[in-house]
Amino acid sequence: MSRRTVRDDPNRPFVGDSTPPQLEDHRPRYRPRTFAALEFRPFRWYMGAMIWWNAAMSMQLLVRGYLAYQLTDSFTSLGIVSLGVGIPMLMLAPLGGVIADRTSRRTVTQIGQSISVGIAITVAVLLFAHQLEFWHLVISSIAHGTMVALVMPSRQAFLPDVVGTPRLMNAIPLQTAGMNVMQILAPVLGGFMIDWIGPAWVYTSIVGMTAMSVLMLFFVKSLSPEELDLIYLSAPTNARDPDCAPSPRTSGFARESTALGDLSGGFAYLLRDRTILSILSFSFIVSALGMPIRLLLPGYVGAVFSDEGSTLGLLQTGMGIGALLGALGLASLRVRRRRGLLLAGSSVLLGVALIGFSLTSIIWLAWLGLLIVGFASTGRTTMSQLLIQEYVEEDYRGRVTSIFMIQASMMTLGAFVVSIYMESVGPEFAIGSVGALLILATIMYLILVPSLRRVA
Repeated sequence: MSRRTVRDDPNRPFVGDSTPPQLEDHRPRYRPRTFAALEFRPFRWYMGAMIWWNAAMSMQLLVRGYLAYQLTDSFTSLGIVSLGVGIPMLMLAPLGGVIADRTSRRTVTQIGQSISVGIAITVAVLLFAHQLEFWHLVISSIAHGTMVALVMPSRQAFLPDVVGTPRLMNAIPLQTAGMNVMQILAPVLGGFMIDWIGPAWVYTSIVGMTAMSVLMLFFVKSLSPEELDLIYLSAPTNARDPDCAPSPRTSGFARESTALGDLSGGFAYLLRDRTILSILSFSFIVSALGMPIRLLLPGYVGAVFSDEGSTLGLLQTGMGIGALLGALGLASLRVRRRRGLLLAGSSVLLGVALIGFSLTSIIWLAWLGLLIVGFASTGRTTMSQLLIQEYVEEDYRGRVTSIFMIQASMMTLGAFVVSIYMESVGPEFAIGSVGALLILATIMYLILVPSLRRVA
């Protein structure tokens, strides 16, 4: 049974026997090139907004972890700050999915990012006044986690509205590439800013970058149903999956169902769709085991190498470069078969990279290990997001995306557990053994859940 509304004849134009006159001169074309989606103006504005947002988030992740470790000299403090972000996401992300399916996704994103501006301003003021304490970081992380939980589903579900589903195979890796460029530049800049002018000015920069993202979103428009349909028809036959054919989105204000009913309906849809369920559950496992290094890196660098912000920034840049290479590679691929195995292979590579990273105390070798970590983690994240966006029905997109975003909570919960483990056995052994466990878990999942192996 098709997941989306499909025409009886996919070669027949959407309206009448010819392209609508008002769209005839602007019929979108699918071009399977690395940067094809950037030829589409709304996507360029969307990319610009997301680049500023991700720059702010990458810099905040670095400076918040740096401050937490400096204030407490404890790995556990990093885990506690991570929990402050993760617990609200675990509890509220499904509600964020309901919001995404019932309201304007762009407006929700803008409101949430405006709240993020206020959080950053508060921390900056405390730093300038030399009044910042560890509990302030915990409160700010909880506020930030609440905002992300309610906003991220709208932000992720907004992309198909902007570019159309057939462009996602190119648009999602490009979006990830833009994010990873910021993971290269922002940590280096933030690390040197910490050493040169202090963390307060880092948070001031975060305020400016987040505000720029809010402004650029005003120029991002959703495509009309007719335009989405034409994008589908203009895609080549091998990229025109009937399961991805466009269908109109039901207006939340026109429904008689309640938010609670929408929430339970989303979970019911997920439980009956084995493909999406297998992708989501696998993503949760990998996030819990493979991704905590992103949150624990400030403490790891402080214990194994040095506590300088510039060293932390340079090592995190290795992860960002690897992630950028992985994203650009996926943007160039035309793979439409065995993508479930590609997803699993990325997770195995991530586990191997974590083991290699944990075995060295030489900075340039650690940098290389983190490059491979970034490459593998981007392949896993991008491929799982792409598969979910392609397979999910439009009316459930926001709710399923919100459950996908819970993987960020799994990363923070994993970071808390691993931080305690690091205190007990040391950072190197802890990260290496977690990498080995990730490889084992991936192999066992492929054996026990054959639906993941069959994902096209």
